[in-house]
Amino acid sequence: MKKSLGFTLIELMVTIAIVAILIGIGVPSYQNTVQQSRIDDATTLINSALSYAKNTAMAHNRTLYMTAADNVLTLATSTAEIVNRTTIDTGSDSNLSVTGLTSVIIFRANGTIAADNTIRYNPGGKGINITVSANGDTTVNPITGDSH
Repeated sequence: MKKSLGFTLIELMVTIAIVAILIGIGVPSYQNTVQQSRIDDATTLINSALSYAKNTAMAHNRTLYMTAADNVLTLATSTAEIVNRTTIDTGSDSNLSVTGLTSVIIFRANGTIAADNTIRYNPGGKGINITVSANGDTTVNPITGDSH
């Protein structure tokens, strides 16, 4: 009898099928992990930007205004002098917005907020709502499904 020096076609096909199944299971899990990482990073950046805005308003004893457009949080004075810009995400499928009575978060000189507002970050079907209360505290709530 001759000894086999390689793999049979059946062995190769079974191996390829097993690898394909493992990739099919792993890719969606990896995509969810990447999306959750983007959401976690955005949460950290948004909370940092809010904290900076509150502290800067108190330190300089002046009112500051925060807006969101094109995935950038912009902090400015009443004369539109930009104090800080925070880019949350460069992904084209993400959406960052400020909602509430107005689309602007107004930080008073004493660190309080003029009215409760919510910052919404939504990179696809999942995301977060960060509610900013009148005293400047934040509450993070997840968004599930495709809600804009």
